Amino acid sequence: MKILLAIALLALGFPPHLPAQPATDTALQPLTADQRAALQQIDQRDVTAAISFLASDELQGRGTATPGLETAGAYVASRFRAAGLDGPGDDADSFYQSETLAMIRTPSQGVVLEDADGRAMDHFGLYAAGDQALEFIGEVAKVDAEREDQQFDGPVVMPLDTGMSGLRLRLNVANRVRSLRQQGATAVLLRVAQDHPLVDMAAANRAQVRLPSRRVDSQIPVLLVPDDDNWPVPQRLELPAREEPVQVVNNVIGILHGSDVELSQQAIIFSAHLDHLGSRKNASDDSIYNGADDNASGVTGVLELADAFAALPTAPKRTMIFVAFWGEERGLLGSKFLVENPIWPLGKVVANINLEMIGRPEAGANGKAWMTGWEHSDLGELMRVGAERVDVDVFEHPQFSNRLYRASDNWPFVQAGVIAHSFSAGSLHNDYHQPTDEWEKLDLRHMTIVIRGLFAGSLPIADGQLTPRKAGLDD
Repeated sequence: MKILLAIALLALGFPPHLPAQPATDTALQPLTADQRAALQQIDQRDVTAAISFLASDELQGRGTATPGLETAGAYVASRFRAAGLDGPGDDADSFYQSETLAMIRTPSQGVVLEDADGRAMDHFGLYAAGDQALEFIGEVAKVDAEREDQQFDGPVVMPLDTGMSGLRLRLNVANRVRSLRQQGATAVLLRVAQDHPLVDMAAANRAQVRLPSRRVDSQIPVLLVPDDDNWPVPQRLELPAREEPVQVVNNVIGILHGSDVELSQQAIIFSAHLDHLGSRKNASDDSIYNGADDNASGVTGVLELADAFAALPTAPKRTMIFVAFWGEERGLLGSKFLVENPIWPLGKVVANINLEMIGRPEAGANGKAWMTGWEHSDLGELMRVGAERVDVDVFEHPQFSNRLYRASDNWPFVQAGVIAHSFSAGSLHNDYHQPTDEWEKLDLRHMTIVIRGLFAGSLPIADGQLTPRKAGLDD
């Protein structure tokens, strides 16, 4: 969802001037000496150290269910441990909420393709495998591109006439294969040139374990064969079923329990997604999607907030929960899992403050942050009042606050009835979802100031002085 929104929003441009926010009747005392000392834990050098590691090439873009994301998660857990936080389960020293994913891999061996004389025929390997092995003896049917009413009861062979590449190509193939499956085909032999992009994609599929995708997975086998008029019609075909290994993924969670007997039963969740897009296969230039702004910046903010709250001599009255989610880029999977398997009663969650892309301010917004879904609760106004004590403005973005309310990990909480919003301090820049989103391009001073503002803004809520309320707009 966020990718589609970003494409539309990039064309809109950004406002040269940001509107002033209305005044509030809420009056707060200046930060205490202890709070100011805790604020100093949010230091630009620490911000630099954290984000330069999380967005480094060594983590290979932190793709879901990859070693790079596991390493990033271990780093976040070590930071929570160093801050003195507790884990979410019975073992207070384990900071993981784990889920086992069913993955898929296309087999690299097991294809049998023979002509009428039993001779092996050339092919480029499986592009996709079905959920069951296939054995077929008989003439493979040819697809007539001029007819739409054809029905099949076995494998089919068809040419692929398309100049598309990347996701558009994968979607096109998936749609064609899905249509043929509905017409009774049990496998598809796609005729392609040896240098066709699908050949490289097939090699990548066979080399990696990946998450299933309802958008691009075909559900029946797809074998790539030569686009050669002299290539005979196959008479025997055997295709292996896809392999289905499992992979453990983790939300990383640290808890700072509240100091008040009653208010400690209530919690604030600070969150950000740890995953990004991984790396491109066979790229001739930069192959790693480092995801510095999206969203190593948000995770760095969560880590700095955890350090600051843990540095207070007395913990806040309400419980503070800090989360780094897996799988946001795959459809908010980690946050959905936490909401479906809550580690804290959702009815006792006062607010979810989700951090998303806080590293690169747009023009006129240096040292400022904006909140999505401003009109759905008064959380933004309460955060603004608290943050202005350290000269940070929290505002409603005239273009993006409403449009991006459903686009990040706050949304599953909203659907569960929790006040939940994302806070951003940047723009949908040209490096968004590109390998060029490197940490060196971030404004680290701006980022540090914003994190301090979020700390000061949330302190009155953490101590029970303020409690956000819904605006009655959510279903």
